[in-house]
Amino acid sequence: MKTKHLTKFLLGAAMFLCMGVMQSCSDDSGLATEHDPNKPLTLTTYYPTEGGVATKIILEGSNFGTDASKINVTINDYPAAVVSSVGDKIYVICPRKPGEGDENDQIICDVKVKIGEQEATYDEPFLYQIQTVVTTVCGMSGAPDDVVMGNLAQTSFPPVTYLAVDDDNNIFASLRNRDSYYENNKVIMVNEDEDFSKLLIPNTGAPLNQPCMLDDGKTVFIPTDNGLEYWTMSSENLWSPMKQSLKPNTGVTITIDFKHSMAMCTVDNYNYMYIRAKNGILYRFDPYTGLTDQAASGLMSGSDSYMAFSTKNPSMLYLAYTNNHCIYSYDVVSGSHKLVAGINGKPGYIDGQGEAAMFNEPRQLILDEDDNMYIADTNNHCIRKVTPEGRVSTVIGQPGEAGYQDGSPEVALFNRPFGVCINKEGIIYVGDFENQCIRRLAIE
Repeated sequence: MKTKHLTKFLLGAAMFLCMGVMQSCSDDSGLATEHDPNKPLTLTTYYPTEGGVATKIILEGSNFGTDASKINVTINDYPAAVVSSVGDKIYVICPRKPGEGDENDQIICDVKVKIGEQEATYDEPFLYQIQTVVTTVCGMSGAPDDVVMGNLAQTSFPPVTYLAVDDDNNIFASLRNRDSYYENNKVIMVNEDEDFSKLLIPNTGAPLNQPCMLDDGKTVFIPTDNGLEYWTMSSENLWSPMKQSLKPNTGVTITIDFKHSMAMCTVDNYNYMYIRAKNGILYRFDPYTGLTDQAASGLMSGSDSYMAFSTKNPSMLYLAYTNNHCIYSYDVVSGSHKLVAGINGKPGYIDGQGEAAMFNEPRQLILDEDDNMYIADTNNHCIRKVTPEGRVSTVIGQPGEAGYQDGSPEVALFNRPFGVCINKEGIIYVGDFENQCIRRLAIE
């Protein structure tokens, strides 16, 4: 595992070194730093000529200029992220699934460069391979509970539980100490794009559970395991952690035994954070004041739960009831509480429609832009998917088989995954608890 991390780091370092050398050579040879609209935009070659989501590509030619903000690159008319340019080379990142694939899950793509009024297309098409694959972002199985931060190749930490990701692709992870329940639990921040990890809270006391992003995309809320307290951190105060507490609104009594997750709701332009106690009471609170009201009761008392709101129907809350091995929905406007998938009270593994499917201790869940739900099915050691129609399938992992292996759905292995989060590009990150890793899942 260490070798894989080292290889990834060295490849990344080589890429950046290459770009630096290219810049130096460009400066020495007198390449123009500005695109000249009176000269032709020339394309020669690029590499690699095939790949998938987030493949790093170097485009070669001339008269690019060095202002990346003025360069538009498309792959099959889907915009690629332009990272940098040194005048005769552009560094871009391939977008996610630029079209529909053929019977071999391949897409033949035109690669175009546009700068100002000039546009050109490379002669050789890019072969995009549609894929589902898991890789390791950071962490090392069997590492001691003492965290090691720095670049991702050297990063290690104790078991990782739950995750959230902000608009800048910073991943926030709650860590669980194996030796003491009330001591040395931590929160870290990881950024894959910038290749770093950082310790944000060195000792939270009792463990923290599922982080949740405020709708501003730059503030994270993390509930403590019990009581009324929670933590907040924001990019606006350089991620300095603040411990806060729920405050009962006038006439309200807050009764919380344990709490496991928060979920952001924006119904009717009112921004509330929802939180459910293990006793089955659902509360909502103002994230700016902490003032709290009771929203519902009787929601599967006695079970842990992990929650997320629908991306298309902002009043629809989805809950994974861990101890009852099932997924429910709850409409915060109508009060309707319905079984979505799984068999209440019966653990197992079955893919299928709605109540015909089975889970074994489902934990954190997230929804993509199409309202497909992805769930960390902890004791089945895999990531499951539930469509808006209630169809349950296994995305990756071998049901019932614990282990560690990166790769495609046919070979990938997890060991009791707890957490999942999804970024703006649709990349899913997994908190792989027993493997002490954050894994990266590209799904198309």
